[in-house]
Amino acid sequence: MPTKHMGNLLVSLQSIATLAQANQSKSLVVVDESYREILESIPTINDILYYPRASLAKANKLGQLRLFKTFYDSLRAYRASLLLNFDSQPISTSIALMSRIKPRWGLSDSPRKRLYTKIVDDNSVNPHRFHHYDQYVRNLLACPSPPQYPKLRVLEKHSDSLRQILQSHNIDADQPYVCIHAGATKDYKLWPAANYARTADWLVSQGYQVIFIGAGSSDRSIIKDINQQSTEAYTNLCDTLSLGQLIALFSRSAFFLGNDSGPMHLATACGAPVTALFGPTDEQRWGPLGSNATVVRDTQACAEVCSKKFCSESFRCIKLLDENSVRLALAEHITGPASNQNHRRKTSMKARALRYDAHSISVSKPSAAHDR
Repeated sequence: MPTKHMGNLLVSLQSIATLAQANQSKSLVVVDESYREILESIPTINDILYYPRASLAKANKLGQLRLFKTFYDSLRAYRASLLLNFDSQPISTSIALMSRIKPRWGLSDSPRKRLYTKIVDDNSVNPHRFHHYDQYVRNLLACPSPPQYPKLRVLEKHSDSLRQILQSHNIDADQPYVCIHAGATKDYKLWPAANYARTADWLVSQGYQVIFIGAGSSDRSIIKDINQQSTEAYTNLCDTLSLGQLIALFSRSAFFLGNDSGPMHLATACGAPVTALFGPTDEQRWGPLGSNATVVRDTQACAEVCSKKFCSESFRCIKLLDENSVRLALAEHITGPASNQNHRRKTSMKARALRYDAHSISVSKPSAAHDR
């Protein structure tokens, strides 16, 4: 699963871990090197080969040749008897072909299907992407995996280094804090910065420390915009934390607020109570897994013509998502003084706050919600 999308990786990992365990850990898992610390936090997945995507981008032509040779030599040396491609990106099909492993299985959305020995058709009645990945488990083990993320352990080195980082930013790790990720890979997933600014101000009034997280220039710009519109400059840990430290941060967080994004899935996997804001993407397909997550979306139906590239209503479903609906969902975590609250209290559904459960979801689905 050498995908570059963290959310896709996290949703697939339970199925991968189930297969690895069933095969008595005699399975090699191929993952993008950027997600090394996520895989290190899963004790049930042992043999891992990292695809050097970031290293390749930095290397010159000779360096790239060396990286490719090392990668493919390691892959072929494993002498696997079956290849399962979980990713729908062309690079994964190229890796499958170059591995020289046969038989090769692909999923229904795999490109260049003729290169695979078998295509496993998506026959699940549940539209969530988890069940798409879990077809391999159903085919090979005749029983599905539980629709959840694998348990992520916090490594001591990440916990200790996180505490030092929080102290340097005047955050008391022993007092409740809220993590917010206001970014996303696509603009149509973004709740407006002004709404996040006012929501952060409200959370402070409830007794919480507020921490903004993210990575990359887009997230940096969004957090800067939020801090310019809020009553105070909130702690900005964008580009500061490794994924291992982020796992440690989320595992201790009172709760998490954010858009449809990889960090949202990671926070849910860490067990944090999560409030996820959805717009045109379909939470029945991409929503967080688990009863500790609540999906909030606007109840207005989308326009008939709505796609990733164009919306005649300017993606009103996320841009006009009511702040009161978000606060109502967040208020489910607040039962008294913040310092005394139960940090792992499960949320419930009220009014327009919509809970996504791993087994079912009850929403007023927009007429044209689309894929990622």
